[in-house]
Amino acid sequence: MEAAIRVFAGAGFERATVDEIVRQAGFSKGAFYVHFESKDDLFRAMLEERISHQLEAFRQGVDQTLPLTDNVRTILSGVFGLVRNDPQWAPLFLEFGAHAARNDGVRQQLATMYERWREILTDILIRSREAGRMRKDLDITFITMVLIAAVEGCILQSHVAPETVRLDKMVEPLTLTLAEWLAPE
Repeated sequence: MEAAIRVFAGAGFERATVDEIVRQAGFSKGAFYVHFESKDDLFRAMLEERISHQLEAFRQGVDQTLPLTDNVRTILSGVFGLVRNDPQWAPLFLEFGAHAARNDGVRQQLATMYERWREILTDILIRSREAGRMRKDLDITFITMVLIAAVEGCILQSHVAPETVRLDKMVEPLTLTLAEWLAPE
């Protein structure tokens, strides 16, 4: 899987070849086809593995006894830390989105991943609202979409302009901005 990640992150889905993936992995083409039906099948398995692992880590990192801002900070630190510590993550993540735009199966799979991400955030927000730590007049579904868009926007900008947008400098201002927006009146 690591060889596939390197190839897809470097070449993109369309230019990546099974030959290059197996060459970098040190496997035969026959061994590849024992595990995967196609390059697309591998890509989808990789998407599931990478994103599912991260989503579960974020879910476990949330402590509902803490204020909303602490959980937002934890999630932002985790997501941005992942991107900073794994230089292949941003190009791979962008490739997931680009390939989803052209492939209905990947689009549906990515939509399911987004739904899981929104479920984690929705759970945090509902509990915060019930505990009186969040405004009651805001639509939680809208908030989750804004949070995800903010995270993805920061990741994209940090990838195309790393000298200007540094993820390690984004956690606190973004946390404070969201905290101010969501704080009960």
